[in-house]
Amino acid sequence: MNALQTLKTTLLDLDRVIGDKVPLIIGGGFGLYLRQEQLRESNEQTLIQQLPEPRATNDIDLFIGMEVLVNVDKVKAMRQEIEKLGFTPIEKAKYFQWVQNKADGGQVKIDILCGPLGNFSEQLHTNGLPRIRPKAPSGELRFHARHTDEAIEVDTRSIAIQIQGQCSDGKEKRSTIYIPHPFTYLMMKLFAFDDRKNDPEKDDGRHHAMDLYRTVGMMNESEYEEALALGNSYNQDKRVKRARQIVSNSFDKEFDLGIIRLREHTLFRPEFDIQKFQSVLKEILVIPE
Repeated sequence: MNALQTLKTTLLDLDRVIGDKVPLIIGGGFGLYLRQEQLRESNEQTLIQQLPEPRATNDIDLFIGMEVLVNVDKVKAMRQEIEKLGFTPIEKAKYFQWVQNKADGGQVKIDILCGPLGNFSEQLHTNGLPRIRPKAPSGELRFHARHTDEAIEVDTRSIAIQIQGQCSDGKEKRSTIYIPHPFTYLMMKLFAFDDRKNDPEKDDGRHHAMDLYRTVGMMNESEYEEALALGNSYNQDKRVKRARQIVSNSFDKEFDLGIIRLREHTLFRPEFDIQKFQSVLKEILVIPE
């Protein structure tokens, strides 16, 4: 079983035990993979036809909605079910990273994240930002999330994806999970690229540059129109202003660093529509040509 199949099996296991209580919002590279697989099956028209092959990943970025995160009983139940599946907290990142060791020697990692705090900040322990947790004794709860403030509308605009496959017990399951809206993805990936563009341990941001291209390319017409509306709605938001600056500095011109990193990626192909990618980024973030 390859890494992506292993992740899919693990996700189906998670949905089986907690999906009826907690909507599973899957971000990161795995969320983009699930979206791309859906597009392959549906032959849906997208903004760019020349897309990269799905990239391998070994972790699941699981976003927890604020209404769930402030509910101590729901969080306790969620943690217990994750532990029953064999996940244990990673020592250096307790308790927002969990790992499950597989019989074949492989591993699956879950990163627990949350979006903007909004009106819920008073109901959460936030003095250790970006680490947050519900207001309960830490030793009792043992469940944290990484605050991702740039994940605008992750709780409210996520897109439903249908997946089907075998759980780890061999039983077939069909599940509805969610991935962030393309606008949310663009915000997260722009911030991640900017943070890691000169970090060799994070491949100098190449994966994030490719994921930005992938996100733009996979939009359908309605998602594109929604992203334009969100860009206008959040036009004066400080997070969008930072994203706008990142695009202007790194993705505007042919030899900007973001475009160089994109071209350096092993999945890059000469036929990629870089100009369309740049144009859509600037349209969404309201950057004049």
